[in-house]
Order: sequence, then structure tokens, then C-alpha cells
Amino acid sequence: MTRKLLAVLVLFLFAAASQAGDLVSGVRYKLSAGDLASGIAAVEDYKLATGVDAEYLNAVGWLARGAEMQGKSEVAKEYVAELRREIPVEKPDLLTPLGAAIEVEGRLIATQNGRGAAIRYFNSELEHATAPSLRSRISKNINLLSLEGHQPPALETAKFIGATPVSLDALRGKPVLLYFFAQGCGDCRAQAPSLTRVWKKYQPKGLSLITATRLYGSVGENNKATPAEEQAQIEKVWGELYAGLDGVPAIIDTETMVRYGVSATPTFVLIDRKGLVRMYAPTRISEAELSRRIDAVLAEAP
Repeated sequence: MTRKLLAVLVLFLFAAASQAGDLVSGVRYKLSAGDLASGIAAVEDYKLATGVDAEYLNAVGWLARGAEMQGKSEVAKEYVAELRREIPVEKPDLLTPLGAAIEVEGRLIATQNGRGAAIRYFNSELEHATAPSLRSRISKNINLLSLEGHQPPALETAKFIGATPVSLDALRGKPVLLYFFAQGCGDCRAQAPSLTRVWKKYQPKGLSLITATRLYGSVGENNKATPAEEQAQIEKVWGELYAGLDGVPAIIDTETMVRYGVSATPTFVLIDRKGLVRMYAPTRISEAELSRRIDAVLAEAP
């Protein structure tokens, strides 16, 4: 091999390695600008240079989501089919693209065949899913289609920090805000000050607040944290970040997080005095919008 050819090969491999780290973020940036075509081109170039790997499949998952959101259902179906071929069974390192395939396919079913058909599809997928993150993502999509206007799932209250939690049944007659977080979540950290202000504003008006999280198996860059290590970190974050939530319990329970579809944090659920869900928001929410939704529930007759 000549020096020139070797140099070219080294540059090619370096570019491919750099591209690998930037592919998903680049595709997401293009999709946020509504530029699906450029995202597709970037993913095709990556595949030619690197082949099919986890980074590629994650990017394809984003393309599927982008195509579905832009109403390009046939394109979305093609990417879903590719993900299903490449990920025939649940694999720990491919949960994100598999979840994307399930999510997009369910949304396409909802568009074509209605909400009921989509819920049946998601429930079928949920029966076979095992990883908490995948089960949570599927549950999120079920909840988006069916939770508002219905009674919320039960809370498992055996393990907690802060005040002792009570059941939702015991709080019937009061509006209740549920806040789901993760100890390492940046959006949760950003949400904490506004949540504290909302709590201090509405607690005197009768609002109850319950928070919940689960063990994810990591603390910072330590992806093999023990339950005891992560519990200690949750307590540290709770004491520092949510210091203003006096008298509020923080449940620590995986099944609670799965039932409420907490694949993204923070997630909010607002329950009215009748015990019915009035808002399900698996995303960060502005203080103004959260206050508006609480005001609407408080304004209703007991």
C-alpha cells in the first residue's frame, strides 16, 4: 500500500469515525428544520462509509419519526420495515431504534385505522417487551391515545424519599399533580425552579403534588452503579434540586414509571377532583402552561 493510499484511508476512517459520533445529532438538527431530505442523504452516506450499526439504526429511527410527522407515511413505513428487519428481537443496545419503529408504526396505524387499532397494536407490543425503557416508551404511546379523561394508573408507594406518599384514591376530591423525573435529567434540572414556584403558588389552593422516579442503573458516567449508589444520588438530587418541595413525597418505583409511560423526563400528569386525568404531558412544560392547566381544574366546582 502506497503512502498516499494509506493517508487517504486514514482520513476516510477518521471522517467515518467523526461522522458516527455526529450522525444522530445531525439528523435531528435537520429534522428540526424540516429538512428530511438532507437527513436522508446523511444517513445514506453514513451507511456507505460505515455500514449498519447502532448509530445508523438510531438515525433511521429518527428518519422514520420525521417522515411520519411530515405526513410522508410511505417513507416512514419503509424505515419502519428496515428497522424491523435489522432488529428482529429486543436487544439491549438497540432499544432506542426498536422503540422508534414501534412508536412510528403505531402512529401510522392510528392515522389509517383509528385510535382503537393503534391501542391494540401497542398493547400487543407491550406484552412482548421486557426492558423498562422500551415498556415505558410503548406505555407512553398508549397513554397519549387513551389516558386523558380516564382514571390514572395506581402508584406503588412502598419505596420513597421525602414525605410518606398516599394513594390516589385517598386524594380523591383534590386536584393532584404528578411529576416524574430522573436524577440525571437535564430538562428536570431546568424544570425544578418553575415546579417549585407552581407548588408554592397552588399548594394553599388545595393542589396535591406527588413525584416519582426509578433506578436507571447509572450515576453520571458510571453505567454500572449499584442500587445503593443510585439511591444515594437520588437523595442528593432531591435534597439539592427540589429543596423547595417541602412535604412532597418522591416515589422510587420502576413499574409506576412504566405504567405512566415515562420514557422521557420530565413527565407531568394532572388529575382533577373526580380522579380523572386532565393532562398527560411526557415533556418539559412551561410555567405559564402548567399554571393555566391547574387554574382550569381548580376553577371547576367540587
